[in-house]
Amino acid sequence: MENTMEYGKAFTYPTQETDWVKKFLIGAAISLVPVLGSIVFAGYTLDVTRRVIAGDSQLMPEWSDFGDFVKKGFSALVVGLVYALPAIIFASCLSVGPLAAGQDDPMPLIATIVSSCCGCLLALYSIFLGLLLPAAFGRLAATGEIGAALRVSEVFALVRTKPAVFLIVWLLSGVAIFALLSIGSIIPYCGNILGASYALLVIAHLQGQAYRVASAESGGASASPAAPAGV
Repeated sequence: MENTMEYGKAFTYPTQETDWVKKFLIGAAISLVPVLGSIVFAGYTLDVTRRVIAGDSQLMPEWSDFGDFVKKGFSALVVGLVYALPAIIFASCLSVGPLAAGQDDPMPLIATIVSSCCGCLLALYSIFLGLLLPAAFGRLAATGEIGAALRVSEVFALVRTKPAVFLIVWLLSGVAIFALLSIGSIIPYCGNILGASYALLVIAHLQGQAYRVASAESGGASASPAAPAGV
């Protein structure tokens, strides 16, 4: 159902997949590998998003094409960094006030004002980023093209089509991370990584649903994902 969001399904679908325990544990183990593991798992979840958009019945792919997951994960990293760049700049400017605090000239006051403005801009942009990223990752998953995900006007048009949906997806993503990390913390040694891995699978599903619904509403052909490099 292209025009309907199934929020609860995002939390339950992994347990309904074939060999889901094996796929999930492999993903959690891979994500433990510094840097590369996170990139590979990001590519895996991006493929989950693509399958949700396509309406596939099997959403968690086999761990059979690491090269494709690396490629997709690197693309997701690039897109995420580009969109996060203003937030990084604003966050960096927050340190201007404390650094100038010991000076006797007007600089501390100016630096404090700049720091406060950057703090407000960071808060506002964080909300904007939370709404925009699911749509951007949806376009990346659907098209397989970094350029398509970085066309901000087109990504924003998707968000504007269904702003309430993307707002709920953003909020539920935060809930998923908090709740699953809290549950995972009960399990000694590996609980946090298991909770984080499951939360990312939930978020991947939510992003795919949001993109599919917004694309269907806008009548965009971009709702059809690119053919996978390997399944």
